[in-house]
Amino acid sequence: MLTPEQKRFFETFGYLVFRQALSAREVAEISAQFDDLMAEARNGEPFGRKERQVVMEYIEKRPALTRLLEDDRVFAVMEDLLGPGFVWLPSDGNVYVGNTDWHPDRREILPCYTVIKMAMYLDPVRKDSGCLRVVPGSHREPLHSDLLPLFQHRATPPAHPFGVTSERLPAVPLESDPGDVVLFSQHLWHASFGGSDHRRMFTLNFTTKPTEEAHVADHRRNYESALKWAQTNPYGPQDHVYDPTFLAGGGPRRQAMLKQIVEWGFR
Repeated sequence: MLTPEQKRFFETFGYLVFRQALSAREVAEISAQFDDLMAEARNGEPFGRKERQVVMEYIEKRPALTRLLEDDRVFAVMEDLLGPGFVWLPSDGNVYVGNTDWHPDRREILPCYTVIKMAMYLDPVRKDSGCLRVVPGSHREPLHSDLLPLFQHRATPPAHPFGVTSERLPAVPLESDPGDVVLFSQHLWHASFGGSDHRRMFTLNFTTKPTEEAHVADHRRNYESALKWAQTNPYGPQDHVYDPTFLAGGGPRRQAMLKQIVEWGFR
């Protein structure tokens, strides 16, 4: 599915962009499903445009969306990058408001363990209107740790240890239109600036097959965090992360990436 050059690009720089991977018809259907689910999560209340709305286990809640997992544009790409036996992590749907400052989704880099986020934006985003910005190569040491002082940008008052504001940090803007797919390592430093107060995006998340206890512990921490969120969700608490029909359904490809989750007893 991927060329050797694409694999090398991801390994070196930590991201890939696939232009117009989804058709206009697919985007329209996904957008309608997205808006419906986010409104449902708000119990029909209008979006306040004051703070980000997050729905965890996003595509898991819609059979029309879960078929993406078995599509070559997702499954084959993940298998190329992560190898056989890769494992599913919960998805999320987001309506973003304003800026997101610099951060990696995971600080600790574990040996032989890659975590990938596949993001799909449902609104056009440009450099100064909320597109993802990345620092290429920051998913690897030593650059990953060299950038830890960027967390000082979030202090009160903010500090700028590299002498530039967040927006001026050297980075690559991954401008995107609906239908594009942006894929990046969760260890990669990323941010977004200048976005509107209603910016829609959802993500699919995957890891390599766990081969060490530290890998399993990472999955368990992630699951326990998702379960805590589900139990305290103000729009409708629930005592599980995954819908049973999601865990039991789908074809061989979905079941392959869920096999480890089921064996761990996650629900």
